[in-house]
Amino acid sequence: MDELARPASAPPERTGSLQRSEARRATLPLLAGYLAFGQYWGVWVILVFDFQRFHGLSESRLGALYTMLSLTAVGVMLLLAPMLQRSPLTATVPASLLVLAAGSFVIAYQPTQLVVLGFVLVGAGNGLIDVYMNVAAQRVEVATRRPVLQWLHASYALGGVTGAAIAGLLLVLGVDFRWGLAIAGAALIAAAVWNARSAPREHSPEGAQTVFSISALFRTPALWVPALVVLFAFLVEGSMDTWSGLYLREQLGASAGVAAMAFIAFSGAIFLGRMFAGRVLFGLGLRTTIIVAGVGSLVGGLLATLTSNLAIVGVAYLILGFMISAAAPAGFSLTEDIDEDTTSAIAAVTTVGYTGFIWSPPLLGYVAQTIDLRAAMAVIVVATVGIIATGLLAPKRQG
Repeated sequence: MDELARPASAPPERTGSLQRSEARRATLPLLAGYLAFGQYWGVWVILVFDFQRFHGLSESRLGALYTMLSLTAVGVMLLLAPMLQRSPLTATVPASLLVLAAGSFVIAYQPTQLVVLGFVLVGAGNGLIDVYMNVAAQRVEVATRRPVLQWLHASYALGGVTGAAIAGLLLVLGVDFRWGLAIAGAALIAAAVWNARSAPREHSPEGAQTVFSISALFRTPALWVPALVVLFAFLVEGSMDTWSGLYLREQLGASAGVAAMAFIAFSGAIFLGRMFAGRVLFGLGLRTTIIVAGVGSLVGGLLATLTSNLAIVGVAYLILGFMISAAAPAGFSLTEDIDEDTTSAIAAVTTVGYTGFIWSPPLLGYVAQTIDLRAAMAVIVVATVGIIATGLLAPKRQG
């Protein structure tokens, strides 16, 4: 649940009151914060099976809870973020991480009748993190002229690796699953404390865009192409974050350790793809990058859906993660040559893209409840076809 900001042009030494030296000090804490963010979801994707059994939840009920989470996240972005945007990032960044930490602890220890509360808190934390940590990283990137946003989103994937490893190890050792969520919450608190001391101290300028907008889509209909690329890519990534572990453990009968290793392969491949493969693929041109990413993701998705061999599914997760890693960044980059107002274009593409996180959980939950989890995974395959189709509509001149 990332990819929400893009760098703007600014003088190399300062952006607002943000000095280059201050920006450099802020880089590592921000990366640690996003790593803790990804680590929460890496823990969750392995432990959701145990959480579901502990509370006696059906797939459709779990899908409804995911919907509540996503709607809360978007509501926070639309309503709460504008109210807080004049606050310094030393307050908003740590607060974002602390809200998610609170959600992690509530998810772990709440009684069944209050299960929705944990999902609301996690949704609020996700919404605040996706706004303010990306805003902070954007300002640091402008001040330092380094690819901080690229590192930030790669650190999310790395967090997925560490989170899945922690959760898998705890379950293999027979430790109560709630300890995994508590550890994830503690890591978020530690990252919040670090960012409270190191995040950029400047206030957001008047008129700063920290919320969603779709106005550019009406002004420039061609933006629907990158918007749909990002939507389908986010649907795949978000669905894997929430349903892939349950698919492995319930549908295929994988142990917690095997499920953890498979998700580690997926998140690790996204990390490597975001750090290195994107540069190679982008050299082919944005249109080709999107098509290649879609075809590769389709192959990985089909392998994961059509086989019950856990070793092959693990390889499929590796392929899927590596190939999907380039799709959303390439989609965002398409906007640069389509609309001169890059800021509003990115906001519009992000708005459409984030809906993939809203309607995919209930859709997959409904499919899993009425058919099975394998059919739910097939929805991911359909999304990769969507990436290919929209990639074919991208202008050939993009590069």
